[in-house]
Amino acid sequence: MLALLLTAMPTAAQDVQPQDFKAQNLKAPDFAVPQLNPGEPPTAVTAPPPTDHDVIQVPSGGRPFVVTQVDRIPRQLKSAIDRAACGPTDALVAKYPVLIFRPADGRRLMATVPCFGITPDSRAFLFDRSVEMEPSLMTFPVVAPTGGFSASSQPGLMIWEAQTRTLTAWRGSDVCPAREFRHTYRQGSGELNGFALSKVEHRRLRCTTPEADWQTLWQSPAWNLTP
Repeated sequence: MLALLLTAMPTAAQDVQPQDFKAQNLKAPDFAVPQLNPGEPPTAVTAPPPTDHDVIQVPSGGRPFVVTQVDRIPRQLKSAIDRAACGPTDALVAKYPVLIFRPADGRRLMATVPCFGITPDSRAFLFDRSVEMEPSLMTFPVVAPTGGFSASSQPGLMIWEAQTRTLTAWRGSDVCPAREFRHTYRQGSGELNGFALSKVEHRRLRCTTPEADWQTLWQSPAWNLTP
């Protein structure tokens, strides 16, 4: 286990009042949180709670350091979260914890943070300079509505699977019928801290259960770039 002791420095945290995720004045039922299989659920990967808010103890093997309270988020990460106008609440972080992890040996430390919104969302941050400094907001490739690909710092609600070394982003909707998207990023040789987009799936969000099955919209072929 790698223990990183960071210099403590107070910062002003903006209070965001918890709100109900139910769509207001809509006849449609509450939006459906995706039943993703995280492989190793974040809440099951427990690290000792820090005695100092700026102590990060990162388990080995890609397992995350888990933060389930807003006031326990390390100050340099909290500064980046505030700058990104993410606004996590205690209720949200308790359900979708902040995860700080190293996706593979030799890769930089990064974090995924749930953000308050009509539907749950996430931001990812990369400690690209130093773990003692504010991390940078990460941008991910996403499918564009009119065709092709674009890039976004809001790919959806992100789930890190340490066992399979994949990062999954679910982008849902608070109304129905609608269409949901799921992007899967595989850890390997990509330049995005080792990640590369490997699959895009979609399904129609129904107003009743069961939900439609996920269908593959795009999947990365095996490149042959040998000179």
